Amino acid sequence: MTDAPKPPATPDPLGLSSSVRYQITGCNDTPALVEARPKNVSDAQWMFQRLAQAIVAFEKQLDAEHEVGFRLVSFSEAQVFHALDIGFWAPDLILFFGRGPDGAPMQLIQHVSQVSMLLVAAKKQTPEAPPNRIGFEILRKVEDPATPTPTTKIPADQP
Repeated sequence: MTDAPKPPATPDPLGLSSSVRYQITGCNDTPALVEARPKNVSDAQWMFQRLAQAIVAFEKQLDAEHEVGFRLVSFSEAQVFHALDIGFWAPDLILFFGRGPDGAPMQLIQHVSQVSMLLVAAKKQTPEAPPNRIGFEILRKVEDPATPTPTTKIPADQP
């Protein structure tokens, strides 16, 4: 008879299984950014921090022909857009910026209780350009929120 698996010495502070932790963070350790919810952080900022971690992990799996896209789970399957940035508006709004399949600018504003986002591998809109990787820029905002970052601008004349 085999022994039953033993629980980890210290429980995961977020209640994540090891397989989910690995998918989100790329390692079995708890990164400082998602270790525990900091005090005095709004629901929107906390969700923003966790979304940033998930986007970075997802982008690590993409090849040079794809970039991160968002599929809005609560909308039709056709609602996929190329991700340019995410942000938050405390206390409870998450903002998604991107471009639709036709290159038109898109912005989604959702309450934190409504966010259901599917990260997808979206074929680059400009094949000769390098893939757009937003994860590390978003993480920079998380790591140093005091550093001003430019507002996401979506030029009307670019696809």
